[in-house]
Amino acid sequence: MTLNYFFKWIGRIFFSLLILTTTSMANEEPDYIILKKESDIEIRQYKNFLTASIEMEGDRKEAIGKGFRSLFKYISGENKNKESISMTIPVMQKSSGNNKWNVSFVVPKKFDLKNVPQPDNKNIQIKNNSDLKVIAITFSGLFSDGNIEENETKLRNYIKEKGIKIDEPAIYAGYNAPWTPWFLKRNEVMFKLAG
Repeated sequence: MTLNYFFKWIGRIFFSLLILTTTSMANEEPDYIILKKESDIEIRQYKNFLTASIEMEGDRKEAIGKGFRSLFKYISGENKNKESISMTIPVMQKSSGNNKWNVSFVVPKKFDLKNVPQPDNKNIQIKNNSDLKVIAITFSGLFSDGNIEENETKLRNYIKEKGIKIDEPAIYAGYNAPWTPWFLKRNEVMFKLAG
């Protein structure tokens, strides 16, 4: 009886992993090349990509929830073309000071500034990210304040040790759906390189 339960449990985990891996692989993300890699830290050069962004007030968790909902409406058809836009990864968040946060979705690569559907919500801004070079640390686990803070500190220590110049503030990036098991999640803290 216990052995049957064990094999059923293992089977469910394997099936869930298969589904989640397939789902996460289906989401488009911006193209980049890795210029340097040390352990879980990378310096990346991104190709041009667009983001749809909105500023929200509140603590980090509250702001990303509200921002996500507004941006999801935009990609679900609340735009001038009434066009459904594919979900991409990552969802990014950056402090804009005074308990305000900028939340961003990456726009699929098939769009540029000329053909991207314009949002119905005037608070959503479309931005071109050109010549973006970042330093990033990748970590798994929950997208919690504690986990983010721990990895941001680790990245800041590396930056200080190497004498790298960065632009503040940090960008927090989440790549997975909320129901993804914590050990399969991909999260990042990154900074734009100065200059």
